[in-house]
Amino acid sequence: MSLLDFFRRPPSRAKYARLLLKKLAIYFPDEPARYDEAGFRILLGADGAQIINLHNLYPEYCAASKHERVLQLDRFMGLVRPAGIPSTFAEARTQLMPALRGNGMMEYLRLSELGKEREKPSGFVFLPFSRDTALVLMIDGEQTMQSFGHDQLAQWGVSLDEVTAAAMDNLRDRSVDNFTQPQRGVFMGTWNDAYDSSRILLPDLAHRVAGANPLAMVPARGSLLLCSGNDLEAVRAMVQVARQVASEETRPVSALMYRFENGRPVEHLPGDEAARAALAQLERFYRHGDYAAQKETLDELHEKDGTDIFVATFKSMRDDAQDLEFSVCTWSRGVDTLLPRTDRVAMVVLGDDEQMQEYHLLPWDALHAACAHMMDLVPDAFPERYRVTGFPDLALIRSLALP
Repeated sequence: MSLLDFFRRPPSRAKYARLLLKKLAIYFPDEPARYDEAGFRILLGADGAQIINLHNLYPEYCAASKHERVLQLDRFMGLVRPAGIPSTFAEARTQLMPALRGNGMMEYLRLSELGKEREKPSGFVFLPFSRDTALVLMIDGEQTMQSFGHDQLAQWGVSLDEVTAAAMDNLRDRSVDNFTQPQRGVFMGTWNDAYDSSRILLPDLAHRVAGANPLAMVPARGSLLLCSGNDLEAVRAMVQVARQVASEETRPVSALMYRFENGRPVEHLPGDEAARAALAQLERFYRHGDYAAQKETLDELHEKDGTDIFVATFKSMRDDAQDLEFSVCTWSRGVDTLLPRTDRVAMVVLGDDEQMQEYHLLPWDALHAACAHMMDLVPDAFPERYRVTGFPDLALIRSLALP
């Protein structure tokens, strides 16, 4: 269910509960939650110890206006109270763990904080990891995982380096080799402890399992894939397994492939054309999810503050005649727009009657090269967004249009 379905009509009890579970997965991604249909309640924690009854919240939600429903969802998030964080570093040290999170999720959380009145921001202690991923430091309790902010480091009186080192020590202690082979030459971690993807940080493990030239992928939080870079069929198979994981898992991490240089994972583009094409397709799949989730949040924010701007949709399309898959967004004349970064852009000219008069499909790179002065990159956005307020000359558009 879309987070904006509630703008159209009152949801059923089951749809309302699924909406809350989706919001919980975003705001509290490491807090186990499930819907008890018989009791019409949300159970939080591994043992369901925290109970939030929905009998009163649901009719209030159905009766509320569009704006009030958004506020009610925010109030619901305020009912969630994970267990406390240890007050001293000595207590926290053995519970620290590193966790990989997709930058799309990090951006969603940043956007969700905008426009909210808080005494202090709910920050994360994190380090950049790759082009689409960040490394977040967590407190791993008996029932929940919790992130924490830099104010917590100050309270403990320790540096970020000290906390990171302790987290890595704990990860190594928990990482006895544990793999299965979903396809020949492809190794998948089977720890199932919420830190499978984090083990890409352990190069010795990758070399032991995949050999002298290991490659890795971490498509979802509970997935670490390894193969030998010397085995072309295994490289292709690993991308296929990653695509399957991405389709089935609800907590994506990274669409990239990695190799190890000087003990560090770095982005790797295989020389094989088929593997590169499959990776590009996988990245489009991830960006589609990122842009879609953020569009809903941006639309809500713009509605609250009265901003009249269109958040363009990221779409994936296929040209069967050319056996080509590509992403596309729409730039319409006279419309203040936020564009996602896509392979192509549909340039639309509307008449006074709002009917389409002209439509041209342009390659992004050619369009940006000619019209960069009209396309302002939005600061700090992930994935890339561009604000466009003008519209190129039609003669230029026609000259750049694809046949």
